[in-house]
Amino acid sequence: MMLYRLLKDVRPDDYCLISTSNFETGEEVYSRTLPGKYFQISAAFELTRGYRFGLKILREVFNVSLGAFARARQIAHIVRTEHCQAVLSCSSGADLLDVPAGFIASRLARVPFYVYLFDTYSHMWVQADTQFIGRRLEPFILRRAAGIVSTNELVRKLLASRYGVDSTVIHNPCDISEYEKLSHESVPRSDDEVRIVYTGSISESHYDALRNLVTAIELIGRRNVKLHLYTFTSTDRLAAEGIRGPVVYHGHESVFTMPSVQREADILFLPLAFESPYPELMRVSSPSKIGEFLAARKPVLVHAPPDSFLSTYFRRYECGLVADQNKPEAVAEALEKLMDDSELRQRLSANAWIRATTDFSLPVAQSTLATLLDLNLQSDPVAQAV
Repeated sequence: MMLYRLLKDVRPDDYCLISTSNFETGEEVYSRTLPGKYFQISAAFELTRGYRFGLKILREVFNVSLGAFARARQIAHIVRTEHCQAVLSCSSGADLLDVPAGFIASRLARVPFYVYLFDTYSHMWVQADTQFIGRRLEPFILRRAAGIVSTNELVRKLLASRYGVDSTVIHNPCDISEYEKLSHESVPRSDDEVRIVYTGSISESHYDALRNLVTAIELIGRRNVKLHLYTFTSTDRLAAEGIRGPVVYHGHESVFTMPSVQREADILFLPLAFESPYPELMRVSSPSKIGEFLAARKPVLVHAPPDSFLSTYFRRYECGLVADQNKPEAVAEALEKLMDDSELRQRLSANAWIRATTDFSLPVAQSTLATLLDLNLQSDPVAQAV
């Protein structure tokens, strides 16, 4: 989704996209298909046996080494054939080989290597017995990269203190023009319901925060207050995690319908778990929906750990109300403030729009990426991106 937004206005001949996923299915789940060339490479063979006698760690080291080199050879071949001038790898928890494979491919093809970190690379290795692999690879690769992109200032400081490297901050961009098309006025409704809206995936990164919200709604005791969830996470899964009661389930909808959905909210809810299996990841996490919520010009309620980037950013710029205690009572107090104080809602919404245009607008992100890659900006927002 982020790459679609960054590259959608770039000439198709100026970049190519390489992945182990097949993007020719025609499904529009997270983004539309870019017009540039797509190359699907094969996933490397990996050992699936070797759990006994303490061999699992050795097996995983072997799989990462073999997989990264095998993938790198395929990428390097494409880079040479397409006469690419650089390799840009994106970190992803879904595929941990992309970063090391891209780095090796850049060396094989003798072109500069750039890395785009969504959160940090080492934090993506969430399994306790393989985390050491990510922690070894991260400093080795980052210190040899021609450029690094991080998604927030907290990650930038973390990388600088750990490895002595600088990075360019590009907040996950939002296409603000989609929100500018919508009316700035509140959408009239025939009922008196107070709609608290959350859009996006729901996982261990959100469970306890959402449970606190549901309990907070019950504590307030107003029957017209409802939580509306737009997510592909099943209702059974959510109910098993205690996310039930004053909740309306809408299921998954395309990302391109989200502006209107978010604009119809009375309050937008932005949570991060307090007791997740990976607290360090929660601290540096920069959810892609931040820019969307800010651009919607609706009051945002942030419920996240106090030292997280999420709480720090919204508290610093007063672009949302922050409840940073792991207590339903704290969420209930924040909700009542938002519902009862119209001036507070207006101030938060106005500040949110300022931050959306300052930090999360698409032209700003495109220009920053172009500067990092030393590209010539002419008629295209980003020219000759690879």
